[in-house]
Amino acid sequence: AGALLRRLVSESLTYPSAAIRRSLTGTVQLELEIKPSGVISRVEVATSSSHRVLDEAAVDTVRRVGRVPFPPNFLPQPVRVRLPVVFELR
Repeated sequence: AGALLRRLVSESLTYPSAAIRRSLTGTVQLELEIKPSGVISRVEVATSSSHRVLDEAAVDTVRRVGRVPFPPNFLPQPVRVRLPVVFELR
């Protein structure tokens, strides 16, 4: 579920234009709780990127994902995941 979650987040991640203008980069460590149904029930910043705009964008992105399909062989149970969200300008 972790690799799939990282892919879903990276596909829907939007770099905030205000952060691009100010050349802000960083990694936000998020703490998530995922219900047995795959629904993301809690998202909070475990370690800040030190830029609020990036932290908020990371949280908003995970909330938009909303649900993670578990693999068929996964025993449904609540899961806590730490997810790094990286903002880097290319």
